[in-house]
Amino acid sequence: MEPYEELHSFPYNETIDGVEHNFRITENGNSYGIESDGIVIAEVSHDDQWQQISGNPLSEELKRNICEHIESHYD
Repeated sequence: MEPYEELHSFPYNETIDGVEHNFRITENGNSYGIESDGIVIAEVSHDDQWQQISGNPLSEELKRNICEHIESHYD
């Protein structure tokens, strides 16, 4: 795999409403896969705003926190 083809991923660990979430976020072009136990459970993308484009719907708070985590990762 060439360096430009490498997948860029990072962890997301957060407790929301008393529930611990442990995910891995993997950049895939203009979208991000959200993995749990090695399985992509959702995908989000950002055009004018963040939106979930696949998977079972995430709660609004969880989606907001994940998207904020993605943004802070690249700051």
